[in-house]
Amino acid sequence: MLTFIGIGIYGISGLSQKAAAILANCDLIYIERFTSSISNDDLQNLTSLFSSYNNKQVIPVKRWFVEDGREILQEAKDRNVALISYGDPMIATTFMELRLRAIDRNVKVEVVYGASGVTSLISECGLQIYKIGKIVTMMEESHSAISVYNSITIDLQLKCHTLILTEYRSNEDQSIFFLDPIQVISRLLEVEKDLRYNIITFDSFIIVASRIGTKEQKILSGKVSSLLGIEYGQGPHSIIFPGKLHFIEEEGIMKLTETLDSPSDNTAYLDNIASRMIKKYVPMVHDEINQIRSRETSRLDYNKKIVEMLDNAEYYVDDAINFMDQGKNELAVLSIGYADGLVDCLKYVSQGKKADKSNLSPNF
Repeated sequence: MLTFIGIGIYGISGLSQKAAAILANCDLIYIERFTSSISNDDLQNLTSLFSSYNNKQVIPVKRWFVEDGREILQEAKDRNVALISYGDPMIATTFMELRLRAIDRNVKVEVVYGASGVTSLISECGLQIYKIGKIVTMMEESHSAISVYNSITIDLQLKCHTLILTEYRSNEDQSIFFLDPIQVISRLLEVEKDLRYNIITFDSFIIVASRIGTKEQKILSGKVSSLLGIEYGQGPHSIIFPGKLHFIEEEGIMKLTETLDSPSDNTAYLDNIASRMIKKYVPMVHDEINQIRSRETSRLDYNKKIVEMLDNAEYYVDDAINFMDQGKNELAVLSIGYADGLVDCLKYVSQGKKADKSNLSPNF
């Protein structure tokens, strides 16, 4: 049997009675510390405690051992095996994959859930869980920032908050690496310079949560400009990029975090893709319509059909503007697309065919 056990966010003190009872009957206990950080003191205390259960074998394991999983699954066929992790074990995709492989091999599986660091930090920041959008991880590699930036963009359009977990790893030399929040913020600002979606600026309001569940827990909130000059210390760190805040959430942030600046609405200046397209194409299409109309009507034998179709193109442009005002973004983009395509066709006919009406079909 294989049992996944989460010890929550408080280390050994968060071990549940159910988990303790299961561990007392286990033949083999694995402890991992690569999905989340378990301090050396906690690791030593956990190892000492479990070793006292009739001299149980307790083995700290590395990432590759769990990801490979073959030895764990082989042991679990005939013995009671436990795999202990920080927080809630099924938050980690590695453990979910191992759980499914165990089922495929007819290995009985049980999960003892623990308090998740993810849900805990959301609550500790005063936010509402159902307002959380996509949960992403910022890695040390620079290209990771683009994916995180795009996730923030999508969440803001939905008026949701983006939770950004930061990379943590335990190195071969036993040292621990935590990606610093300043690196995360700086890289997102660099992406903003390239993409210019007006998503992340120095005035954006964010929350930085560090070491949730420990005695050194610290949560800071404020504008990006205020938070860039902070020394955040040892991790783990998480960053929340809020969308539209409920007034209870604003109150929660003010009372539960160290607030450097008052909470603000990050969606207030959101410029979505549809809006950018309309701003770009409406004046451009209007200008081309006026040019074609002026060229055609200056001729004594101008083609009335072309002028009538120009009127239709203008109707599409007006529709696009009205749809945007109504929040119907997809219809707005379709309308300006129709207008642009029609104008391109009329421009070709007007320039290439001159005033030769015979080139226009009777139904044009």
